[in-house]
Amino acid sequence: MGLAFRDISKHYGAVVAIKQAQMEIEEGEVRAILGGNGSGKSTLAKVIGGLIGRDSGEILFQGKPIDFKSPKDAKKHHVIMTSQELSLFGNLTVEENICICDVPVKGKFTDRKKLKEEAVTILKRMHLESLLGKKVEELAANQQYMVELAKALVQKPKILIIDEITSALYREDVEIVDDIIRELKKTGCIVLFISHRMVELYAMCDSVTIMRNGETLGTYPMQEKTEDELLSLMVGRKIESYHGEGKHHQGTKRDVFIRAKHIPIPSYGTVESLEIGKGEIIGIAGLQGHGQTELIRALYGVSGEIELEIDGKAHKLHNAKQAVAQGFAFISGDRERDGTFQERNLSENIAAVQELVKHKKIGNAREILDSFHVRYDNPGELITSLSGGNQQKVVVGRWLCTKPRLLLVDDPTKGIDVKARGDLHEVFAELAKEGNAVIMISSDDDELVSITSMAETSRVIVMYEGKVSAVLEGDAINRENISAASMPVNTMPQEGEKKREAGAVE
Repeated sequence: MGLAFRDISKHYGAVVAIKQAQMEIEEGEVRAILGGNGSGKSTLAKVIGGLIGRDSGEILFQGKPIDFKSPKDAKKHHVIMTSQELSLFGNLTVEENICICDVPVKGKFTDRKKLKEEAVTILKRMHLESLLGKKVEELAANQQYMVELAKALVQKPKILIIDEITSALYREDVEIVDDIIRELKKTGCIVLFISHRMVELYAMCDSVTIMRNGETLGTYPMQEKTEDELLSLMVGRKIESYHGEGKHHQGTKRDVFIRAKHIPIPSYGTVESLEIGKGEIIGIAGLQGHGQTELIRALYGVSGEIELEIDGKAHKLHNAKQAVAQGFAFISGDRERDGTFQERNLSENIAAVQELVKHKKIGNAREILDSFHVRYDNPGELITSLSGGNQQKVVVGRWLCTKPRLLLVDDPTKGIDVKARGDLHEVFAELAKEGNAVIMISSDDDELVSITSMAETSRVIVMYEGKVSAVLEGDAINRENISAASMPVNTMPQEGEKKREAGAVE
């Protein structure tokens, strides 16, 4: 026997977080834990990782009971947890963070040579040598999550819990994680893998346990259930996931209402242009760090002055406040840094947006929370008391209630469950149907294929080294073309693509 959960329960007052959870995982097995936001996945992970105690039940590892009182206690037994809530120190270097749980010493001082050697070994294993010597606060979000994983691996886990860290990763990062997990399986390490990205679950996991409302409903071999079957089990009713390939509209004329002729991409010293149509959904794709985020932040006025033509009139935006006045909204996927006031309650987090759009009435906190199916106790509780996915729903919901003319979203569905992601896509599509525009970055190519298929007019713009490498429309919008354009070769562009002018209007 590897790892076994027997009737694990956890309550927070009247709220039942886990109810008699049952699970068995063999050594060398990768087990997916799938469920909606608030289903108890992360709570269960925190119980075994020593972050929280359980109210009842028993956990067995190799036939012996375990009951960790703290993460430090768990780590002594090589039970390691990584999560969306990063446990990194921004003012320390990458190698210092990697070895922070067991800093090598020489006498009374840190053994810097050994520390660097240990960090270099794991960074080479993850193809991340370029991060050596950098402070964590200087890194992009996906790089920070990779360092979080490196920190776990250096501790030689026997049980590794991966809780949603891949939601912040790009395709090339996920491929590295896949390789690492295959290596761990060979050593007999048990991996508990929590993710809402179905492609990752099918690629990496041997089996899947479904959770709903704190209960473990069943465990199945990963390849025996289709995505739609798993989704239906997860939400408790028949659901069909939406796959967009082959469903895009062809040749729809674009009614342009925003023209941006000079969009700066500072990290590459490049400039791009874009024309945005009414009712259009534009997906932005590419490998991490190739200018996608800079493009939409520039449109939002946070990268310095930008000149735009809106409804035929010239405008200059100097800051985000002026962008909001024009009906723009921006949602970041990095909710901790850009999205939430963590020391404030739900009502105050929602009121922050109301203060910016005083000319509109967006509704009270409870109305917004309920309309976006946020799981919460009362609007006066701290936003940090919610699960990560529910926090993201708050961030997204408060802006969508303003009905923006141009919605700029940077990987907004990280940490949101599959059903909630579909609901969010429908809201974006409805916003476009009303004549507004949505520009959305996603690290998940399948998501861009899906969301763009839901609008009458849509494109996927792929960026490479600060320039647009391809513009895909109609049937050309598929995972293969997005992937190919992310790493251009001489055969690009493929049929149906417009190579250079991202704003070209037919």
